[in-house]
Amino acid sequence: MAFAPKTRYDGVAMIIHWLTAVLMIYMVFFGEDLMKSGMHAAKAGDAANATFEPSIHVSIGVTILLLTILRIVWRLTHTAPAYPASMKRYEVVGSKSLHGLFYLLLIVLPLTGWLAFGEVSAELPALAGTTIFGAMPVPAVPFTAGIFSDIHSLGSNLAMFLIGVHVLAALKHQFIDKDGIFGRMLPW
Repeated sequence: MAFAPKTRYDGVAMIIHWLTAVLMIYMVFFGEDLMKSGMHAAKAGDAANATFEPSIHVSIGVTILLLTILRIVWRLTHTAPAYPASMKRYEVVGSKSLHGLFYLLLIVLPLTGWLAFGEVSAELPALAGTTIFGAMPVPAVPFTAGIFSDIHSLGSNLAMFLIGVHVLAALKHQFIDKDGIFGRMLPW
């Protein structure tokens, strides 16, 4: 019996994609503000408010990392739909490269965030009470090299750029090429 080629991602892949997308967009626009708010409170001696917003930032970062790991496992065990035959080779290579960079960033950003947090909390001990989901403190960082904040910031800027490219490419495929690429990740 022959099966029709898969034209859409499955529901699990869609849920992971859209949850990650919403969390990443929130983080690239508001994540830095969450940390700065906590840092300002810590510098002002307001230990009671120093950890609330950083805890939100850290918890979202951990969620993104866990979703990414789940997404990689899911992707390795479930095939993706084929690209439309109408896509040019450079578009396929560009798409695969963009997605590869996203996977890399979705792992590197939470890890560099954790390492950068170690640097910040060493300078501002009031942040030491920051928790993950209110359930556990942020694990101690094994070392601080003083560069992870810069790497995390650079990665955040790269993520903003890649999100923009990804959205523009999806819109191009939807409204100009009309090749169904955008619909592969839509639940309807």
